[in-house]
Amino acid sequence: MKPTSSPILLVLLILSTLYLPNSFAQDYTQWGLPEGAKARIGKGSINDIQYSPDGTILAVAGSVGIWLYNAETLQELALLRKGEHGVRNISFSPDGTTLVSGYIDDVMLWDVATREHKRTFERMGSSILLSPDGTTLASEDYKGIYLSDAKTGARKKTIAKHSWYISNILFNADGQTLVSAYGNGVIVLSDVETGKSQKTLARHTKDVYSLSFSPDGKTLASGSRDHTVRLWDVETGKLQKTLTEHTDKVYSVSFSPDGKTLATGSEDKTIRLWDANTGKLAQTFRQADQINHVLFSPDGKTLTSASSHHTIRLWDAETGTLRKTLTGHGIWIVGTSFSPDGKTLATMSRDETIRLWDANTGQHKMDLKGKHVENIGYFESVSFSPDGRTLAAASGKKTDLSGFSEYTARTIANKSGDIAIYLWATDTGKEEKILTGHTASVESVSFSPDGKTLASGSADKTVRLWNIATQKEKKILTGHTESVTSLSFSPAGAILASGELNGNIRLWDVNTGGHKSTLTGHAAEIRSLSFSPDGEILASTGPDGTLRLWDTNTGEHKKTLVGYKGSFWHVLFSPNDGILATQSGSSEVSISLWRDFHLWDIIKDRKQKTLEGHTRGITSVSSSADGQTLASGNEDGTVLLWDLPAILNTANKTK
Repeated sequence: MKPTSSPILLVLLILSTLYLPNSFAQDYTQWGLPEGAKARIGKGSINDIQYSPDGTILAVAGSVGIWLYNAETLQELALLRKGEHGVRNISFSPDGTTLVSGYIDDVMLWDVATREHKRTFERMGSSILLSPDGTTLASEDYKGIYLSDAKTGARKKTIAKHSWYISNILFNADGQTLVSAYGNGVIVLSDVETGKSQKTLARHTKDVYSLSFSPDGKTLASGSRDHTVRLWDVETGKLQKTLTEHTDKVYSVSFSPDGKTLATGSEDKTIRLWDANTGKLAQTFRQADQINHVLFSPDGKTLTSASSHHTIRLWDAETGTLRKTLTGHGIWIVGTSFSPDGKTLATMSRDETIRLWDANTGQHKMDLKGKHVENIGYFESVSFSPDGRTLAAASGKKTDLSGFSEYTARTIANKSGDIAIYLWATDTGKEEKILTGHTASVESVSFSPDGKTLASGSADKTVRLWNIATQKEKKILTGHTESVTSLSFSPAGAILASGELNGNIRLWDVNTGGHKSTLTGHAAEIRSLSFSPDGEILASTGPDGTLRLWDTNTGEHKKTLVGYKGSFWHVLFSPNDGILATQSGSSEVSISLWRDFHLWDIIKDRKQKTLEGHTRGITSVSSSADGQTLASGNEDGTVLLWDLPAILNTANKTK
C-alpha cells in the first residue's frame, strides 16, 4: 500500500522549516563565516565560562567570539560574533537577558534571547564585570579600575590601582564592595560608593589568579601562583585558612551555591573539592592537562571545568562522576594537511593534538591516539599516504642533544620517544608504527607517490628515507647545513626536493640517494615545494615573499614570481588552473593564481584575492590536491575552509 501524508502535517512541516531559527537551520560550522569561507573547523580557545542565572545556558568566551551551549546537553545554540576579534571575558545580567563581553578596550552588550548585538562601549578597558544588580560595569586597564553606567557606558567613578598589574576583579553579592587582585599577591577591597580602599589582604607571595565570594559574602577565596588557596574573613580582613595540597599554580576557585563546598583548579592537573567550613580536602579529580576554570551551575548539581587543552567537562558535583565532555575548542594551529582525495583535513595544534576533520562539513571525525602521544609535545608536519589510509606525523619536541656525540644523541632520542615519526591508521585513529633515528626535531615528512617510502627532514640537518613495510631506514641523505624544513617528491617518485632554513634547496636521486643539484636564491627558509604534473618544474616559496620556478633537469632558476604582500606559505600546481600560491600578512590570506603558462614562457594571466576573517595571525595554509578548497590555520585555534573556485571567480585580474 502506498503511504499517504496528512495535508495539515505537511503544512506544519513547511512552516516549521521556514521559521526555524538560524542557529538550528544550519550547522554550527557555518555560523559567523567571512565571505568566501564554507566552514570553520574548531571553535577557538577558551578564555572564560559563565552560566546564565537560570542555569540553562553555558556561555564560553573565546578567540572567535562567544559560544552559547545548552547547559544540560552541551548542544551548540549560537555563536555571538562581531568584528574580527575574540572575547576575553563575559558577564550575564541578573535577569539573564543581557550578556556583556569584553576584549581589550571594547565592551559589547548582547541580547541573549535574539542573539543580537545591542551596543558597543569603546575604550572602557578590559576584564569587564557586571554588578549583581546589573546597573554598573566594572573594567580595568593599566591605569586603574573604572565603574561605568551599564546602560549608557558613562563613567561614574575611578578606583585607583596599586603599583602592580591587576589580575582579577570581583563584586561581592550586594555590589557594595569591589575586590581587586594584583600581580604581587596583594588583594584590595574597595568601597564601590566612595571608590576608596577598605582593606588590604597581603599573604600570597605571588600573583593572585582567581577570586570567589561565598554566597553569604562573609568569606573570600583566592587562588594564586604560589600554589595555595587562601580563605579570608571579609569583615575583619584576617586570613582564616590556607589550603596547600595543590602542587602548582591555582588558576580558578569557585564556591558552590550553598557555600558548603569550594572547588579549585590548578596547573597540577587536578580539580579539588574542599569543605568550605573546615578547609579539609573532600575529593580530587585528576586530569591529563591543567585546569584553567572551575564553575558550579546555579543549582549546584554540576561542576564545570575547562582545561588547557580547551576541553569543557561537566561533573556531577556530589559524586564526582564525569557526565559530559565538550571538545572542539583549541589553541594555535601549527599545521594543516589534506588527504589525497580532499575529503579529510588533518590539523596540528599546540595543545599537542592531531585531529581529523571532514573537509566538506567541518565536522570533527577523531583525535589520533597512541601510548606515546601524551609525551610527544606538539607536531611540526603531517603527511597522508597516497591511499589516505595512513598519516605520518613529525614530532616537534625540542630535545637539546647538541652536546652529545652522534651515537649518544641517537641513543637518547630513540629511548625518549619524543624525536620520532608516528604513523596512524586514519580509519581507526590508532598508532601503528614509530620510526626513530633522527637526533633532533623532525621538521617535515612526505610520502613517495607509491606510498612505499617516507622521507623525513630534521633539525639534525639530514633527510632520511624509510621503508614503510619494514620500518627501517633505507638511506640517510647528508649535505644540508641547516634544518630541513620542507620536502616534496616528484610525481614519478624519482626525485626528492628538500628545502632548508637558509633558503637552499637540494634535489636528490631517490633510488641512489645521490645529490643531483643545489638550488640557491631564496633569502629565507623554504616553506613549501611543489612539482609540476610532468615533474619538469619545481616551485618553491618562503617568507622572502617570492615564488621561484626551477628546471628540475638542470637545476637552473628560470623565473621569480612576486606575490601581493606578506610571506608565502604554500604553493601547489593545480591540475587544471596553473600555479596556486598563498601569502599571509597578519590575520588575512592572499591567494594568487597564475594561469596560461607553457614551460618557461611569460605567465599571461594572474588572479589575486585577499581573504579576511581570522582574529589573529595566520600560522598555516594548505590546499586540497584538486585545488577546490583552501585551509588557513590561525593562532586563534581555528581553521577556515575556503571555496577556491568561487573566490577566484570574483578575484581581481592583474596582467
